[in-house]
Amino acid sequence: MTRSSAPRRGVLLRAAGALVAVIGLALGMLGLAAAPAGAASQSLGSVPEVVSAYVSSGAMVARLNDVYGPNASGTAGIRFDDTTKAGPISRVYEWTAERLANHATDHPVQLTNNWVVPITIGGTSVGLATIWINPQTVDAELAEFTPSAKLGTALTTVPAAAALVRDPVTGAWLALEKGTVTALVAGKSGITKPVPVGSLKLSPAAAPPVASTEPNTGLALAIGIVSLVVIVILVVLLMPRRRRAENAPVAEAAIAAGAAREPGSAASAAAVPAAAVPAAAMPADKPATPKPAGPRPGGRTPTTASAAKPATSKPPVSRPATSKPPASKPPAPKQPPRPRTPKPPADSDS
Repeated sequence: MTRSSAPRRGVLLRAAGALVAVIGLALGMLGLAAAPAGAASQSLGSVPEVVSAYVSSGAMVARLNDVYGPNASGTAGIRFDDTTKAGPISRVYEWTAERLANHATDHPVQLTNNWVVPITIGGTSVGLATIWINPQTVDAELAEFTPSAKLGTALTTVPAAAALVRDPVTGAWLALEKGTVTALVAGKSGITKPVPVGSLKLSPAAAPPVASTEPNTGLALAIGIVSLVVIVILVVLLMPRRRRAENAPVAEAAIAAGAAREPGSAASAAAVPAAAVPAAAMPADKPATPKPAGPRPGGRTPTTASAAKPATSKPPVSRPATSKPPASKPPAPKQPPRPRTPKPPADSDS
């Protein structure tokens, strides 16, 4: 090694040390920058800036007053006053489909679009607020508020490295950390001590009811009732007409029978059928007796007196089929021809 190479080695060593210092400083700054993000949530999972701003700006408390505060009369609600405070924000997880089917899996839970915040008023727990991000507006909004002091108090103790799991079937709130489940609120799960997540016997949530073919049964029932009422009204309106139509022939027959009872009326003979009149009541027709007619000049048969008379205006009387046929008139006897007088023979002399 020469004397000139020694200073060069020292320069290289100093440069390497400076580079290591710069890299360490950069890593330290990155660590400091990442620290607030982890401290923003009470449990495992990130908390978006819009959710933190919604909680800290007072917008959440104002919405709680609008929806769950006292009504116009000042009753039936919780008064969220100036002493209302929000606790730590925790991201909510749920079971995966594989875990709900009780299959062995390395990913038993998955993220949801929900964050919960314990709420206190004057230092006393009053319940738990649930916040979600509206996909349409991409803004944080109040989803619901559960007025339960026990629930609000329990969710202030979520371990920082645990995933907060909500089981809607049993109503349990569980903390999952390193494959072990601890019940914060047991609900109906029956968990009383930490158990391995793989040993849990889970049940999937009930499927929503299938929509029926009639979406509005009340409307269909109303339409049926209205139709029935219309049918009844039509029947009531049409029955008198039908009765009048059925009684019309009977009334006409009664009128005709009454007219037939009047003696000497023309309607009596026309309205009463011939079969209804007994044969004994019908007058028998007398046969016309022919009168011999005397000889008249010219050899013509004299007209009878009956032929000279005009026909009477009496209506013809119908006779039943059993009546005797009228007697036929005998033909008038023919007069013998008169003998002609013989003409004298003409004179032959002349």
